[in-house]
Amino acid sequence: MKSRSRRGVSNTVIIGAAVIIIILVAAGIYVYYPSLVPTGPKDTLIMGTTDSIESGLDPALAYDFFGWEIIQATGSGLVDIKAGTPNGATGSDIIPALALNWSSTTDGLHWTFNLRQGVKYIDGTEFNATHVKYTFDRGMGIADPDGPFVGIGYSDIIDNVQVVSKYQVKFNLKIPFSAFLSLMAAQASFIVNPKYAPEDEVVNYVDGNARASYPMDLGPYNLTKWVRTAGREQEIRLAANPNYWNASGGFPKTKNIIIKFYSDATALRLAIEGGEVDIAFRQLRASDINDLKTKTGVKVWEGTGAFIQYMVFQEKIKPFDDARVRRAVAAAINRTALTQTVFLGQAAPLYSMIPNGMGGHTDAFKTLGDANYTFTKNTLNDKTIYGGPYNSTHKLVVDLWYEISGHYPQSADQGLVLKNSLEASGVIKVNLNGLDWAAYRAKRGTESMPVYIYGWYPDYVDPDDYIYPFLHSSGGSWLHLNYNSTQMDKLIGWARGNTTATARNSLYAQIQTLMVQDTPMVSLYQSSAWAVTKPNVKGVYLDITQNWRHWLVYAEG
Repeated sequence: MKSRSRRGVSNTVIIGAAVIIIILVAAGIYVYYPSLVPTGPKDTLIMGTTDSIESGLDPALAYDFFGWEIIQATGSGLVDIKAGTPNGATGSDIIPALALNWSSTTDGLHWTFNLRQGVKYIDGTEFNATHVKYTFDRGMGIADPDGPFVGIGYSDIIDNVQVVSKYQVKFNLKIPFSAFLSLMAAQASFIVNPKYAPEDEVVNYVDGNARASYPMDLGPYNLTKWVRTAGREQEIRLAANPNYWNASGGFPKTKNIIIKFYSDATALRLAIEGGEVDIAFRQLRASDINDLKTKTGVKVWEGTGAFIQYMVFQEKIKPFDDARVRRAVAAAINRTALTQTVFLGQAAPLYSMIPNGMGGHTDAFKTLGDANYTFTKNTLNDKTIYGGPYNSTHKLVVDLWYEISGHYPQSADQGLVLKNSLEASGVIKVNLNGLDWAAYRAKRGTESMPVYIYGWYPDYVDPDDYIYPFLHSSGGSWLHLNYNSTQMDKLIGWARGNTTATARNSLYAQIQTLMVQDTPMVSLYQSSAWAVTKPNVKGVYLDITQNWRHWLVYAEG
């Protein structure tokens, strides 16, 4: 009996060729045989992470890194930021998405967007201008105090959204907000499907029902599976959206994405080294990253560093209601020890909430110094401070809190270095406290942590995004630090409404000077973005936006 053939080549020939290839490979000779080597991208990629979704996948609710990444994979905004951009803010960095083009009036108060036609939701409904208005009216109307519409201050920027025609929408602003286009690219601005997004309530996780758990479906992927146990993600699955507006352009490049959630960095490293996942993204230890750079079976990707971490003081808890105490603690921080000991030089000391290299940045906190124990001792040795004076026999007790579930990099290690640097002052005693991310976020809301560590990835690439959500009395409500300053609110308002770079930089310098004076929080470090993949994975962009673009990533089969 003759052997069955495949593409006109007998099985005997294939087996023979395979034997030849094995012999040649063993001899160190690379052989490419097109009929035997798979071609084209793989249908499925597996990502591993230690991160989790803070709350949900509703743009009116979600205000965390990984939640926004899934929103970006399953939704679309009017505009997008070009992958790989070094700036990500204005001009050619902003590219069309659901809007084909746009224009603004010379005063910057009115923005008109012309929308794509023929874009379909999953149920076949055609996307139009009414859905844009619905999305923004809904988000600003819900005004979740822990959500981005309040944190970013959409209602302080947008006066109203006007449907001009079926495919044209107009935003009328209250101020000429310089970062408006960048804000339109933020995941909080992604368009929702009214069928799945109630007008007056947010969409939350629904066990066993992925479709009911998120309100978008105009993006490159549909959410087909979401398993959460005790507030912790176990697995998420994304499948290519056949109605995606850019499907004809060949996107997404990979049909299916499976995301697996690991308990810690060690488990994640074992998963990428053992081939269990194609991608490891957030969070690997610095030592593992350095070690993996030497391995031939993986590829390490490094991106622009716009991620920052900072220490927050709860001002409703004494003695941290006193700016002198807050400054004294801030002065005792040793940023060099933190960045070198924990991150092995993969992070840089940061002396401002605005990242190094971004417009408006000044090294404001350098006025307090690093490990400036003389300042700390002299400041705390004051009997007018509540519970003071503090000295070597009567130390200031600092209960320092941090998360321990991999949402931020090496949080426990950071806590230990911070404890050592503060206690080296001789007048501070630190008690370390760790919680998993869900419990940590809940405790933040109870306002019961005297001092705690948080991190930030940009919502939109502009200095405003590193100032307003933290220091403005309205925007900072999500952080629950109870800082209120009329002077700070005025300065931030002026900076938001000014479009001249020189004037904005001057205002941000004043804001940062006032921030040091008040020290409601203190910046710690700025870090790069890292990912580790199998060598055949392509299309990874780790740029200033810090966004992970699932639809661009693929692996050669």
